[in-house]
Amino acid sequence: MVKILLWLSLFIAFIGLWKVIFKFQINQHFQQFKIKQLADLDKTASTSTKPLSTQEARVDEVEEYEQQLFDDVCQIFFERHLSERNLSQAIVVQEEVLRKMPAKTQTKIRKLDLEEWSIYWTFYDQSLEYYVGRYGVFYARVDRFGEEHKFEMKDVHSHV
Repeated sequence: MVKILLWLSLFIAFIGLWKVIFKFQINQHFQQFKIKQLADLDKTASTSTKPLSTQEARVDEVEEYEQQLFDDVCQIFFERHLSERNLSQAIVVQEEVLRKMPAKTQTKIRKLDLEEWSIYWTFYDQSLEYYVGRYGVFYARVDRFGEEHKFEMKDVHSHV
């Protein structure tokens, strides 16, 4: 029984490691692809004889299910009523949410003055922000239709 559990845990660890390495390689490949695209775009723009007004703008295609996924993850985040105030836990919160988001989601943690901080996730025109301030915890998101949603948990004992 112990051998089975040991093999099972090794198998799970191997799958987890494989996923991390695979995700890293995909991200690295995507970054190289973007750099190459930008270089090609610059090269084309410098050798092109067309005026800029007639050149076609590059449009990224966004799958509807990815937009829906982002909105669904944001909705779940709002329903959790998370009130983590410790900046050292920001990375844990950031990664936990990012794992559920579409692959092209961007994120950053901002440390602000007066011990305030925020985590910001973006996916094209959609966004989610988790803001910890002096007076409470605030959420804000913009959904795929451009509508803004807010939630706040104000401190009863505000720091004046």
